[in-house]
Amino acid sequence: MQITIAASCCGTAAQAQARRIDQITDPMATAATGMFRFTPDLVMAEPHSTLNFLNSRGEHTVHSVPQLWPAGVPEVAISNQPEAVVTLPTDGLYAFRCKRHGQYGMVMLVVAGDPGDLSRVPDQIARMRARDLEKQAFRALVERLASAREG
Repeated sequence: MQITIAASCCGTAAQAQARRIDQITDPMATAATGMFRFTPDLVMAEPHSTLNFLNSRGEHTVHSVPQLWPAGVPEVAISNQPEAVVTLPTDGLYAFRCKRHGQYGMVMLVVAGDPGDLSRVPDQIARMRARDLEKQAFRALVERLASAREG
């Protein structure tokens, strides 16, 4: 399996259908936990869908989280790119963080098709090498995902 990462300066028809993920720095936020974020931070997609990450430069990066990543799928590390495209090669739960702002809760989850057994996810989050705010942000996203699947 391969994951595709491509820098982009001009849109194509294929990229026009990609889910756009922006990385926000909101100076009006009252706390760092709301200042830095991915928008949207919870994405439902099909396998082989693409994500178009915007603004992965300067302050923000996009890195996969090994504990919440499909087995056999190469990890993602994007920095210093105004735009980058990631293709999700298989079903699963894909977790991303900003390496610089993850400590403030700048994280996101992508579900491609079947996310698998979510009952193991809390243990996987507990084993992450991350600060408490980052772990809390992932737990909150998993709770939102579980609620969406039930409802």
